Amino acid sequence: MSQTHCKKKIDVNEILKDKDIQRICFKASSSFSECLSKDEIENCIYNATWSASLNYNPDRNTKFATYLYRGVVNECIKCKKFTKKHKANHVPINSNILSSNFKPFEKIELIEEIKTCSEPDILIDKFFYNLTLNEIALKKGISKETVRFKLKKNLDFLKNRFSKVYNI
Repeated sequence: MSQTHCKKKIDVNEILKDKDIQRICFKASSSFSECLSKDEIENCIYNATWSASLNYNPDRNTKFATYLYRGVVNECIKCKKFTKKHKANHVPINSNILSSNFKPFEKIELIEEIKTCSEPDILIDKFFYNLTLNEIALKKGISKETVRFKLKKNLDFLKNRFSKVYNI
């Protein structure tokens, strides 16, 4: 006994076939092309079109194009914030990464550089296993602030080392 909560059936692909709608969506998303991938922008356009077609009310004295434009911009902003917050600059480590036939130079070099730090296990736990400071503190039996301090110390060490070795 499932009930459908949709007010009306919406075909977003049909709406997006309109050249004027495509132009509006392109214009609204064009300023995000530097920070979002093409797929992310297309997803934002699709979501905004779907939302606009569901929620647009002509009684509010606004044009559908204006409503859609603002929706695309808002979707892109949300996606940009999410991407910035969740974009991982690390690769999950597993037991096969160093012994496999596939050995990207950068990954092995980074792991070797991390091993030169005074507390490499903190960096590995944080960036490869994605543990929180609290989880690392519990694991090592030290305070969260001590973990934070050691993490910062090790990151500063790596930053200085990379800047000297790679002229960054």
